[in-house]
Parts: sequence; structure tokens; C-alpha cells
Amino acid sequence: MQIASSLTFTSLLSIVPIVTVAVTVLTAFPVFKGVTAALQSFILQNLVPASVESVAIYTQQFSMNAARLTAVGIGFLVVTSIMLLLTIERAFNDIWRVKRPRPVVHRVFIYWTLITVGPVLMGASLTLTSWVVGHAVGLVKGLPGAGFLVLSLAPLVLTSLALTLLYVAMPNRRIALGDAMIGGFLGGLAFEAMKRAFGVYVASFPTYTLVYGAFATLPVFLLWIYLSWLVVIFGAVVVAGLPEWRAGAGQRRPVPGSEFFDALQILKILWRAHHAGKRVKLAELLAAATVRIENVERILDAMAAEGWVRRTVPSGWVLHRDAETITVKDVFGLFAFRGDAHRPGREADPALENLVHEMGERLRESLCLSLAALFRAAEHKDLTPTLEKTEADQP
Repeated sequence: MQIASSLTFTSLLSIVPIVTVAVTVLTAFPVFKGVTAALQSFILQNLVPASVESVAIYTQQFSMNAARLTAVGIGFLVVTSIMLLLTIERAFNDIWRVKRPRPVVHRVFIYWTLITVGPVLMGASLTLTSWVVGHAVGLVKGLPGAGFLVLSLAPLVLTSLALTLLYVAMPNRRIALGDAMIGGFLGGLAFEAMKRAFGVYVASFPTYTLVYGAFATLPVFLLWIYLSWLVVIFGAVVVAGLPEWRAGAGQRRPVPGSEFFDALQILKILWRAHHAGKRVKLAELLAAATVRIENVERILDAMAAEGWVRRTVPSGWVLHRDAETITVKDVFGLFAFRGDAHRPGREADPALENLVHEMGERLRESLCLSLAALFRAAEHKDLTPTLEKTEADQP
């Protein structure tokens, strides 16, 4: 609900710039000459409640006035529009637990595409939809209620498609198209239900006009934007939760030391790919781990900080350091136990602390085995000779 509030405020600031940029782009294409009016009519009839038509009229007036702005003014409009996209991406990355944002160049390219190409695609979609709906209504003209059903389904289909594209494009994570379609369809259904319920509320309970008077348009419009963002976020949460629900990740309790074993599994896959001269995609590494994708990303980031692995473009990973120079002790110290990880408290027993550190060091010394030796032994399913050799080398 906090995210929806933030997006509502940013939307209020960005709605005029976005409409201005969209109208400017659409009017640049003669083929979409009549789409602007159709777009406004579609929004008024299917998205915005009838009680806030005045807001759409004011928005159109602002856009017409803004068309006379200079290049600097238009630049500020584009920056304000990008603010909304930044807020949306940040919110979606929080929902998907993405810690690594997109590179700046990628973000600018995606935002510029959404701002410029998006209106063109919307105009083409509305034109095509009008043609399809018109022919569909003509075909089912003889069936009672069929034309009304077709006209009622058109907004649902468009809204679901728009939400599906939003869920695929905005988060910095690979989203399965099937999951995005499920979330988009559920979001579209919720949006249609909310639209009808909100219309009934505005028409049947006009008590807000007694309190706000002529100022009533603004709070009603703010409430509409807020509820709309709640629906969008609901669909995003569904899409983000579907992979974990299928894998049962929510039912598994975390086991201490699991990251140590997952790190070894990831390093082994990268070791094999290194010998084959290939890079490994994140999905392959995720399949070998027992934790969620954000935990796998955290493991990879920790190993990248040590210089063991390196990320490649697009979305691949390679071994960056010779496995002969990395020991199991290093991995154990990074993901399981480090002697210097704990600092004694003011009232702590220093003798106990020292003893625990000595025990940990003895345990880590027993793991002085290179990853290459460990992986080769695992390939032959026999680690005993390697361990005996390692113990013989120790004083």
C-alpha cells in the first residue's frame, strides 16, 4: 500500500507530461490521426470513472498548451515522465527482490522505447482492436447479447495484455511469459471488477460532494489512481510468487550451511563450463541450488567480489579464477564460518571466544583442498585418496 501511494503521487505529477509526449508522438504519424480522439474516448469509457471526466478534459488542455513549449521545456516533461518509470521499476524490483538494477544505458533505452514507441503501439492496438471488434459485432449481430459481450471483453483483453507487457518488461529479471499472462489476466479481471464497483460507489454514494463541494473531483481521481495501482501491484505479486509456489520454496525451511553447498554446486557448474569454453545462464545455476533466485544472486555477487566468478552480457556467468587456486576452505570461510566474523562483546568470556576460534580454524584447515581436486574427485565419486593426501601434507 505504501508503494501504491508513492506511485499515485508520482502519477499525479507525470500524467500531463506522459499524455503530452504520447499525443506528440501520435500526431507525428498521419495514420494515427484519428487515434488520439479514440484513445481519449477509450480511457473515459473503460478506464476512468465518469465522475472525473473533467480531469481528462483538463489534462487535454494542459497537453495542448504544453505543445507550445520549447525544447528545454519538453526535456523537463520527458524527465518527469521518466520519474514515473523509475518509480515503477524500483517498486517491481522490490517485489521480485532484485538487488542489482539495470545498467544506466539499458534503462535509458527501455524508458525511451516505452515513451516513444509505446504510444505508437497503443495507437496501432486501438486501431486493430476497433477493426476486430467491429467485425466481431457484425458477425454475431444475430445472437442476442453477443455484441454486448464482445464489447465488454475488449477492455479486459487490452488491459490484460498491457499488464502482461508491463510485468515482462519492467523488473530486472527474466519473467516466464506464462506467469506474466496469468498475472495480467487476474489483474485485468480485478481492474474490471474494481472499475464497476468504483462506478457504483461514485453514482450511489455521492456524500463526498457534500464535504468537498466543487473540489470533489481531485480526491476521487486520486482514489481512482491509488486503487488502480493496487490492482497492478496485486498482479505483480502474483507473477513474482508463481515460481516459488510451483517449486514449494515457501514451504522449505532454511537449513544452516545450505549456502556453502549451493556455492560449491554453482562453482562446479562454472568449472565444467570453463573447460568447455562456455558461459552459464542464471537459470542453469538456479536449477542446481536449493534456494530462491535472489539468494543465488547474492551468492554469485559474493563470489564475484572475491574475484572467483564474473558476469557476462547477456545474463551469463563464467569462472574468473583458476579452480586450482580456490580451496574448499575459502568457500567455507565465505559462506559458512569465519574465525574473525564475530567480535567479543563487552561481557564476553575471551577464553571461550579464543577456543571457538581455534576449533573453527582447525575445521577450516581440514578443508585445504582445491576446488579442482574436489570436483575431479566428485566426477570419479571417490574422495578418499584426495583427503588422505591432503592430511599427509599437513604437519
